[in-house]
Amino acid sequence: MCAALPGLLLAGFVHADGHGYVIGGGAESDTAGGRAVSVFADRGLAENTWLTGAAARTETGRGPLSLDTLYVDAGLDHWFDPAGVRIAAAYWGDKDILDSVDLRGSLYFRNDTVSLSLDYERRDFDLTFSPSLIADTRTVEFYADGIGLTSRVQAGKRVSLTINGMSYQYSRDINLQPRIEILRILSTSRLSLMNSLIDYRYSAGIEFRFGLQSVDFRLQSWQTAVDQGRVNSLAIGFLTPVSDRTDMEFRFAYDESENFGNTVSLAAYLYYFGG
Repeated sequence: MCAALPGLLLAGFVHADGHGYVIGGGAESDTAGGRAVSVFADRGLAENTWLTGAAARTETGRGPLSLDTLYVDAGLDHWFDPAGVRIAAAYWGDKDILDSVDLRGSLYFRNDTVSLSLDYERRDFDLTFSPSLIADTRTVEFYADGIGLTSRVQAGKRVSLTINGMSYQYSRDINLQPRIEILRILSTSRLSLMNSLIDYRYSAGIEFRFGLQSVDFRLQSWQTAVDQGRVNSLAIGFLTPVSDRTDMEFRFAYDESENFGNTVSLAAYLYYFGG
């Protein structure tokens, strides 16, 4: 999922009879100069079948170290009870520097207490060296295969635990590419890192529910494939209803990075539920 999108799995809010939908949007910024806006939707097509979509625009860095990326995503989810499958396709990037076409698939199991998902992602990248950087424009193609796990456990009536991670293997050594220093712009903000060239990402969290409200805490870590710089993060989220059909989510994160220092990020998302 794109960095600018919330950690909420929207399909979980659509009615089981397939007639519900969720639409929403949000914004995020951080003290490293990153900014993002997003829209997203989830629609029930039939009983236990959902269609999801999302789009986001992210701007990070300043001046020659700026990056403006677009993210679009569409997916299909079907639950066979107790197992299910999800497939999705996405585009991410800045076509003048680095972009990718992504395919994802997940096989999952869930019941009232636990869910476990085995995730696979294939990312096909185009890295472009423009005339302003070297004499002739040149495009380098490579790919990455990612394998991961996502799990959630209902530890009590009001408490749930989540753990997830993804690790990537690249078809070529990115650090051996000529003029690879242009990719340092991918390490200027958490928003530029999450969907770019990373070796891995891991997170663990705990959520507490109080009626229709919830508070969650997450520990997260990423490592970039360009220079192996790491980011460790602590995030806090608060979800609350604001009307019969509308929820708001607020998120705060503190990051410690080897590349862009210590930063703070704030995000807000609005969800509308229809049936």
